[in-house]
Amino acid sequence: MLSTSSTCNCIIGFPKMTSDYKGKAIVLMGVSGAGKSTIGQMLGRAVNGRFLDADDYHSESNKEKMRNGIPLADEDRVPWLETLRDVLRRGLADNEVPILACSALQKRYREILRSADPNYEPGSYASVVKFVLLDVGAEVLAARLEKRAAEGKHFMPAKLLQTQLDLLQIDEAEGVFKIDATLDPDNIVKIVQTFVI
Repeated sequence: MLSTSSTCNCIIGFPKMTSDYKGKAIVLMGVSGAGKSTIGQMLGRAVNGRFLDADDYHSESNKEKMRNGIPLADEDRVPWLETLRDVLRRGLADNEVPILACSALQKRYREILRSADPNYEPGSYASVVKFVLLDVGAEVLAARLEKRAAEGKHFMPAKLLQTQLDLLQIDEAEGVFKIDATLDPDNIVKIVQTFVI
């Protein structure tokens, strides 16, 4: 595990290059309010990647359910995840560096996304699709979601936060990289770059 203490002087910058990242897709995962879109946009610029926000691929019925505080069921999520998998697959085939901001809370959801790699063997976790968990405490998340809702910036209400926290499941064998998402965003991007190379 990489240290995230403020005394660590091991974080270095990298030039904007795609050579180290081509052939890989990065999924920034976590619950709503973790900073996936903010970090994803910054990371996309840093590695000349293509930022994709999974929220843009939700059906209107999914968005409406969430606006009304109704948690999504697997029958809502699976077609959405399959669409995201296909978008990642096209990006990889086109030699892009896709950066996807997606909750991907459950192992079975991540397995769908991992299968964007045409050579992926289910259950092996050896995929060109790399996962980074943006880890944030519940209190900070709640404050972020309430602020975002007050500004009218998102359809996800703070009352669904606990549902997402309850769904979050990480198996150490998966190799999901976990980072403290309360760090400075520039530092988070640099740390993620070192993980993905």
